[in-house]
Amino acid sequence: MTLLNDFFHITAASSEGAAATYTIALNPEHTIYKAHFPGNPITPGVCQVAIVEELMSEREGRPMHVAHIANIKYMDIIVPTTDPTLNVELSRIREVEGGTALQAVLRNDRSTFTKMSLTLH
Repeated sequence: MTLLNDFFHITAASSEGAAATYTIALNPEHTIYKAHFPGNPITPGVCQVAIVEELMSEREGRPMHVAHIANIKYMDIIVPTTDPTLNVELSRIREVEGGTALQAVLRNDRSTFTKMSLTLH
């Protein structure tokens, strides 16, 4: 299932060297939030990883998929009704054996929500 343009939309994008920043708007009415959790929606961790995967696919102009997750730190809960807009910062993007490694941070002005290091292919 593709989340881009349904679960979230890109509202701004910029890149500089081996880094890119996307501003995204979450869709609090999406079906995923009706199941996770009714009346108290939060953004599932797997969806956060999928957002990074899809943004890298967008950046690279080709489908990319998670090959390895080295580390994920969930530091705060993303509630789409409270925090509908996020900045997704992709940095240290580099080619490695087995794919493209990067670090990603999901944050807004209120909080840093998630930090991750992963490899996509």
